[in-house]
Amino acid sequence: MKETLLYQKLPGGKTRCGICQRRCLISENKWGYCQTRVNQKGKLYTSIYGIVSSANLDPIEKKPVFHFKPSSNCLSLGTYGCNFRCLFCQNWQIAHANMASLNLDGQKLLSPKEAIKMALKSNTQGIAITYNEPAIWLEYSLDVFRLAKEGWVAQSGGTARQRATKRALAGAQQATGPTGLYTVWVTNGYATKEAIDLIAPYLDVYRVDLKSFDDRFYQKLIKVPKAKPIFETTKYVYQKYPEIHIECVTNIIPGWNDSPKNLASLAKWIKENLGHKTPWHVTRFYPDADLTNVPPTPPETLFKAREIGLKQGLKFVYIGNMPVEKEDDTFCPKCGNLAVRRTGYMTEVLGVEKDGTCSDCGEDLNIKT
Repeated sequence: MKETLLYQKLPGGKTRCGICQRRCLISENKWGYCQTRVNQKGKLYTSIYGIVSSANLDPIEKKPVFHFKPSSNCLSLGTYGCNFRCLFCQNWQIAHANMASLNLDGQKLLSPKEAIKMALKSNTQGIAITYNEPAIWLEYSLDVFRLAKEGWVAQSGGTARQRATKRALAGAQQATGPTGLYTVWVTNGYATKEAIDLIAPYLDVYRVDLKSFDDRFYQKLIKVPKAKPIFETTKYVYQKYPEIHIECVTNIIPGWNDSPKNLASLAKWIKENLGHKTPWHVTRFYPDADLTNVPPTPPETLFKAREIGLKQGLKFVYIGNMPVEKEDDTFCPKCGNLAVRRTGYMTEVLGVEKDGTCSDCGEDLNIKT
């Protein structure tokens, strides 16, 4: 247990959580909606600090993120719980877990320093908090990201092996800054602005799901009352923290968010609020969790969605979750140069300069190399 960073103490021993926009009112000995925060004697604690459900070495393209450090790998970490209850969640085994009843006896905690060491030992270029909502893991991801960006002072004590590890880490810090690791949040976008303000100084990539403008979609499939807060928070990140790279994903579910009107509205919003060179990933839905009565998204729907996005003025619209010939490649919107070729998760950077411009014509591709 670790005391949470954002909450209010209220009369009667109650607390108000400030991590996500549910802002749960939690009485003593009760848990918040995400089932990861518990009120004990008028203080609010997180029950998942250092608890890792999943750890993998992934290409950053798997997030999906296409315009930040293409072809690099990142250590991907996830925990348990979520502030959404998506009926179609592909990670429902961990995201829908109830920490109040989950038996984790004997599970080893992964400290922030150990997470950094794991990433460096694996020769990864970054760390991503993913698989379930990173905002509910704010305290842990903040400590991990802070170490990635600020590092820590190696001490002289410890065993010979520990001292050698510290010297290696110190060497990495001297060579490339604190660690040289980039940081990623793969998020549903429901964090509060206060949470964003805490993580933003240490965050490089904000990969956000923009599922629909339809409140009914969020109410029926996700158990969230309104869509608007997700868009407001995303716009807040873009306006206040322009150094953070943003990419958007819409998982297109037949009969729910696949109408041309909804897709056009999403593309138009991205263009007007995040910029016309912000990548938009339209991905194929597959039945899972509690939404198994809906078929996979027809391929033609995804091709139509991409066409809609391009017609609305977006320069980079990608199809995901199914094999395509060129719809996941990056072409220069000015001269047509093939800048990045992708075959599955195999990525070839062919025509991008170090400053993220097209090697043929110099057009800004909004790629951070």
